[in-house]
Amino acid sequence: MSAIAGILRFDGRPVRRHDVERMANALRAHGPDRQGIQTAGRIGLAQLLMRMTPEDIFEHQPLRGASGATMTADLRLDNRDELAAALGFDHDTAKMSADSALVLAAWERWGDLTWAKLRGPFAAAIWDPNKHVLTLARDPMGINVVVWHRAPAFFAFATLPKGLFALADVPRQLSEEKIADFLVLNHAEHDTTVYRDVFRLSPAHLLKINAEGEMALRRYWSADDIKPIRLKSDAAYAEAMRENLDRAVRRQLRSVHTVGCFLSGGLDSSSVAVLAAKALAEQGKRLPAYTHVPRKGFNGPVRRGWYADETPYVEAIRLLLPTIDVNYMDSSECDDFAELDGVFRTTDTPVRNPNNLGWVLHILRSASANKHRVLLCGDLGNATISWDGWGQAADHLVAGRFWTAFRQWRQYYNASSNSAWTALRQLFVDRLAPPGLSAWVARINNPDRVAPWQVHSAIRPEFAAATGVDARARRTGHDFLYRRQRGRRERLTMLTPVDFRGESYAGVLAGYGIEMRDPTSDLDVVNFCLGVPVEQYLVEGIGRSLLRRAMWGLSPPEILTNRRHGAQAPDWFAKLERRRPAMEADIAELARSTLARKSIDLDRMRTAVENWPSGNWPEINKLAEYESVLPRGLTVGRFVRWFEQEN
Repeated sequence: MSAIAGILRFDGRPVRRHDVERMANALRAHGPDRQGIQTAGRIGLAQLLMRMTPEDIFEHQPLRGASGATMTADLRLDNRDELAAALGFDHDTAKMSADSALVLAAWERWGDLTWAKLRGPFAAAIWDPNKHVLTLARDPMGINVVVWHRAPAFFAFATLPKGLFALADVPRQLSEEKIADFLVLNHAEHDTTVYRDVFRLSPAHLLKINAEGEMALRRYWSADDIKPIRLKSDAAYAEAMRENLDRAVRRQLRSVHTVGCFLSGGLDSSSVAVLAAKALAEQGKRLPAYTHVPRKGFNGPVRRGWYADETPYVEAIRLLLPTIDVNYMDSSECDDFAELDGVFRTTDTPVRNPNNLGWVLHILRSASANKHRVLLCGDLGNATISWDGWGQAADHLVAGRFWTAFRQWRQYYNASSNSAWTALRQLFVDRLAPPGLSAWVARINNPDRVAPWQVHSAIRPEFAAATGVDARARRTGHDFLYRRQRGRRERLTMLTPVDFRGESYAGVLAGYGIEMRDPTSDLDVVNFCLGVPVEQYLVEGIGRSLLRRAMWGLSPPEILTNRRHGAQAPDWFAKLERRRPAMEADIAELARSTLARKSIDLDRMRTAVENWPSGNWPEINKLAEYESVLPRGLTVGRFVRWFEQEN
């Protein structure tokens, strides 16, 4: 994997090599194995490589093609063989070609039709000297990232904002609107960042900039373009699902380093791990796996329908597949806040869920120490391979398929511990009620609440009003009531990556030398999962039925028949409580920042610390105050202070 950067000037002046070097140096941790820089008149490009695949030894970017076009790219090409065959490369030529050479050859033949043909993460820039046009492209699932800034005299891009800020003419200023959105968890706007005038290229988009600075943005792939898939039987759909996922897993095992995985008792990561272990066993290799578990003796509460300890399910996998080496990671002694500045430094963003940060970093440190530099995961699984399917019931009702809707309501009610009315509300009322009606009911039920976001956010109401939080949420379609949506819309919302996945993966690469790979984000898997009939996810009234059937006989029955969900960081409150004395100092430090005082309700956070629950766990009506308001307020405030001190 790589980091990239570049400059295109509009004012007739040549790009100074020194400026491109400064951008590259700012990104050096993301690509320590090789640095390449080219400048030619108005254009300058840079690439920094971290060697992860066998073909990376042939990588020499920026790369000039037969047409004279030059490319710099952060990419991993997972369908190398298919693309090489389509281009007419013989076996030996393909074997000694870097991923970038294949992609550039494809672009020179097919132009921008190339991007939808690629499988794997990419953020690429191509300068066409004949048309004097720079093209930026980003993969459909937003796994790799590229950000940009346009000034009157130039356009600059980089993997992360730090690459842009290396230029003296790029201002380093926070966007108060994005800080507000982060505090209230509205991540629906993907083309803006927490920095003013620094923009992110959205997934599945192209951005073209010509020599006069004119810009054109367009989408090259959309879920709306996915063609329906019709097979002969339920068994055929399950077999096709297994084949697609297995192909995606095998594609992503290409590495010069040991491949490991995150492993839980859930369907997504366990399916990825099982298929990876089988594929690696064919090569005589083992699969190291990392599982987070709560502290020994933990008996704290978990929500109904959830479980705290992954061990019994993971042990079932280990016994079935003895080539998996499980590392159980107890992070109860880790301080979730201790490494925040380091995370800010590598990702250039705040942290969305600090309660999970400690155990994730604990796993990354251990994997890095063990030289396991590729970790498989299943981040997008809930939207693709293991969608629960219940969102389709409302669509059936609207379409007049009343018997199907009734049958699915009855199945949902029987499979859950909900009352008949609660099941009806969750399947139909929440999904079909007009937003205005839902908001009115919420105000009636919570007359003292300024807005729904007040439950989970430490934002000051005055700051929320001044920055237009509610109006922006309406414009972007974000729902602060978090109502479940109808089938296709629900899936597309889940499919849209959270703003910061690309930055997080880039930060993991820079901070720990580990590449995160997600087979559930493979575009062929996505196309298949959104192309099959929605009923396949609810065969015989069993939620997530398609993946359960696809993995039957491969994964342990204990996992495939389990209807409960695993709780991440179930012992978060005990860890937070140990940090209580330090929180008072943290809040006092935040009070020294004008922006932190302006944006964050420090008095509310201070009150929460002073009035700490006397028992082992906060009461249910206070849970969000300690699970969301306090830790997220602290981390966003810490990010603001880090930014101010770095400036």
